[in-house]
Amino acid sequence: MTTLQDAFGKRLRDIRRRMDLTQEKLADSADMSVQYISDIERGKRNPSLSSIETLARALDMSVSDLFNMEEFQIDAGEMRDKLISRIEQADEEKLRVFFAISRTILG
Repeated sequence: MTTLQDAFGKRLRDIRRRMDLTQEKLADSADMSVQYISDIERGKRNPSLSSIETLARALDMSVSDLFNMEEFQIDAGEMRDKLISRIEQADEEKLRVFFAISRTILG
């Protein structure tokens, strides 16, 4: 079972990667240690409210956006349905990107 602490860490890592930031860059922007960022992302640390606020500011987003963890609140069947719907609506270019990503992940 995924805890909120684990889900928050995964969310933080996902946002950081989408923004093409290393842990080092985020740590520098937030004036935190790289180890602390790493521990949060792995669900090993429970950040304080002030740390969460600082991370949101460093990522240039609101705290509520940082906690938008819809992908961690839906079950596998719902995720599958959403993926299928997005695939069905995608143009050829997006399908090729999705196919490449899925081959990388699934082999």
